[in-house]
Amino acid sequence: MLGLDARAARATWTVAVVLLALELAWLARTTILVFALAVLLAYLLSPLVQLVSGLLPARAPKVAPAALVYLAGAGAVVGAALVVGTRIVSEAAELASKLPELLSTRDILLDRYLPSVFWPYKEEIRSTLAAQAEAGKELLLPALTGLGKGLLSQLSSVIYVILVPILAFLIQLSLRDIRASVVNLFRGVGRGQLVRDILSDIDALLGLYMRAVFLLALAVFVSHTLFFGVVGVPYSALLAGVCGLLEFVPVVGWLSGMVITISVAAFAGYAHLGWLIVFFVAYRLFQDYVLQPYLYSAGIEMHPLAVLFGVLAGEHIAGITGMFFSVPLLAVLRILYRRGWEASVASPSATRVQSPVP
Repeated sequence: MLGLDARAARATWTVAVVLLALELAWLARTTILVFALAVLLAYLLSPLVQLVSGLLPARAPKVAPAALVYLAGAGAVVGAALVVGTRIVSEAAELASKLPELLSTRDILLDRYLPSVFWPYKEEIRSTLAAQAEAGKELLLPALTGLGKGLLSQLSSVIYVILVPILAFLIQLSLRDIRASVVNLFRGVGRGQLVRDILSDIDALLGLYMRAVFLLALAVFVSHTLFFGVVGVPYSALLAGVCGLLEFVPVVGWLSGMVITISVAAFAGYAHLGWLIVFFVAYRLFQDYVLQPYLYSAGIEMHPLAVLFGVLAGEHIAGITGMFFSVPLLAVLRILYRRGWEASVASPSATRVQSPVP
């Protein structure tokens, strides 16, 4: 009637609803990001909450384990900020004040470290580096100056730093009820067990991923701080902190940390850049073949090309934030696809189609 097909109308309506949902999600991306960080923090601290819950008496309030863990975590963060953060801030302020002077030595560094095969193109390289240095100075100098004066002066940052742990604490208390509600929502259509299996896989995946990434970043910060301090790398705490933070960025984070460290050390006049390169390569081999397989075990089974694609796509969509969330998001999508495929193959209709005719 009137040339309208019911199936086409339903498909068009579905597409319109999906596009509207994506548009609303993009408009609320900051709120979604805050809640996503809170969820990941809840998964990170979940094993400690379970451990404390087993140590407390049975008559202890249900809120007690989570409250103790989150209060202890807040105290540890404040203590680390006072001990390590003060040094990082002072080194950032010192680097910010010396940055224009350090960038002016790029011609000396070019004459010292440029391989002879590139000497015919020295002037082109020199002009390119000069342009990049001016652009980098415009970006780095305000950032380092702001860090030197204290990041906590940014009110919005303080709000998010406080809000994320509070939301994580509330999510931690409600995690079991949220799972039960989602399972009950699909139980009426016969998908309760499938949804329960999916949620169980996602719980294990996100918990394993967050603990592994946190421990890898902590190992990078501690090992790099010790090594940089022993060999006399300038701004050792600041550079180790940058390398530790960049460890949260998959695939390209460690390479960015190495480039930043070697560049700052070279501009600061550090003479043993070769040892820095050897250290970064040796530590990366240790992390890739010893530490990382031990922490990840068999929890995240993804092809490196898929991870690289997700990282590049995430950077294009949402910058550093997209790069960080790309791996867990791809892993969750993989779980949904695998469980959905297994359910479709094992469904009674599929069995009837594949059964031989008597």
